[in-house]
Amino acid sequence: MMQKKDRTEEKGAIEIIEEATQLLRLLPLDIYALYYIGSLPFVLGFLYFWADMSRGAFAYQYAAEAAFSVTALYIWMKCWQSAFCTRLHAHLQGDSQPRWTLRRILRLIALQTAIQPIGLIAVPVSSIFMLPFAWVYAFFHNVSVIGNGKHSDIKEVYLEAWHQAKLFTAQNHIFILIYSLCGIIVFLNMAIIIYLFPRLLSTFLGIETSFSRAIWGMLNTTLLTATIGVSYLALNPLAKTVYVLRCFYGQSLQTGADLKVELKKFANSAKVVAAVILLFFISFGWPVNTVSGAQNDVAAVNKQLTYSVISASELDKSINEVISKREYSWRMPKEKIVKKEESGIIWKFISGLIDTINDWLKPLKKWLKSAMKWILEKMHDWAKYAPAKDSSFGNWMQSLRIALYALIVLGFVLWRVFKTYWSDKTKATASLTPARPDIDVMKEDTLADELPADSWLIMAENLMTRGDLRSALRAFYLASLSLLAQQKVIVIARFKSNREYERELYRKAHHAPELLAAFSGNMHAFEGIWYGNHQVTGDTVRLFKENQTRITAIANKL
Repeated sequence: MMQKKDRTEEKGAIEIIEEATQLLRLLPLDIYALYYIGSLPFVLGFLYFWADMSRGAFAYQYAAEAAFSVTALYIWMKCWQSAFCTRLHAHLQGDSQPRWTLRRILRLIALQTAIQPIGLIAVPVSSIFMLPFAWVYAFFHNVSVIGNGKHSDIKEVYLEAWHQAKLFTAQNHIFILIYSLCGIIVFLNMAIIIYLFPRLLSTFLGIETSFSRAIWGMLNTTLLTATIGVSYLALNPLAKTVYVLRCFYGQSLQTGADLKVELKKFANSAKVVAAVILLFFISFGWPVNTVSGAQNDVAAVNKQLTYSVISASELDKSINEVISKREYSWRMPKEKIVKKEESGIIWKFISGLIDTINDWLKPLKKWLKSAMKWILEKMHDWAKYAPAKDSSFGNWMQSLRIALYALIVLGFVLWRVFKTYWSDKTKATASLTPARPDIDVMKEDTLADELPADSWLIMAENLMTRGDLRSALRAFYLASLSLLAQQKVIVIARFKSNREYERELYRKAHHAPELLAAFSGNMHAFEGIWYGNHQVTGDTVRLFKENQTRITAIANKL
């Protein structure tokens, strides 16, 4: 049992991911094409199905046909992914391309159709219970590797895939954890790219699209589904490659296929060396007497080995020397070597930075601790009543301390009252400040935050008295913006339009629908009069002023 456990010692998850990444980097494009020929139609078809079923008015009439089409695309994807894994496995072993006969293709379709759809239910259910998720997830990936049509028995494929899923448990769990974190990062990056792409087109190339005009309209389930699909296409080949490697090393425990691959590399190198040596002797000549002498030496050695007698101790010694060599060590039980896991370069940098900051802060912490200790000791000694020899002097010092404490508390209370009074007085003075004569309400570059809301209202009343209703209307509108900015509901900026102020108000004050309605009504009326040159009447100004009063009352309660 110990020997079997040692024989199944797995590689680390980081090591298997690095090997899979290197293998993907060196893959020919025709093997990549097998994966995306199957996966891309399914992702596009599912995205269309999702958008159509969620928004189509008559989607229910052809929902069954659409679902059947998506199912067919799913089987199509799984079959091509199995072909991708088969070619990847052959490339890993250095074999020639597998032959795809009609019978093998039909077996492949039957196996994938019989097993893979179960994963649509088994994988989500196992993720709820957490514990069996890694084995279930590995099993369905292994089906893509093993169920390639080479075997026709579904039970045989099922048992082999489940057997491979149970191997290298720690490696499988750690890989799924790392893969999940990478999936989250890839998803966030894809979401940001998709979301910002229309804005970048509009900013740098001046190309306006429906998405750049309504950027918030992109936040829907269709965009979420598209982002998941793109992330799947970008990251899933890595998972397929990892499980191809896991199956390869798992099967090598019985077949020794990994050793054959290494021997092939060594044989190729040996052939090159032999060819170079042969070319060297052909170029410079090989003496005949040397050949004959070598033949005689070989014959003498053979004769000596034939008639020599080797003792048992010498034979055992020779056998021990041979089997202790590195090329035969794979047959021996592996020794447990406890290694201290080395940290990565990023973790070393962070640890060093934290240690450096702690070293810098140690003197400061020590000084602060000493200062606080000294202050507390002084306050304790000062506040502590120590009776002196002269009792009257001690009572006088105690009374002085109490009076000093009372003066400190009274001074703090007076400072708070004065601060509050002065702040209220400043606000009242600002609210009664008349409009500055240097501010022209008719200028387009006049901003609402140049005067407080009450000053704009005073200016509006003065303009109404003079009969300039159009300017009074703008003063009322600027008073609304100034008040909302004072309440931190909007932010005044020169580049913002009225529509942007309205959208900002809808985002930050959506809990006050009356405020939104009053502001929208005034905004539409103001734009029609100020930019459309509509006629201003007394009723228009009266309604505008009523809305302004309503805005003021609601905004002051925010």
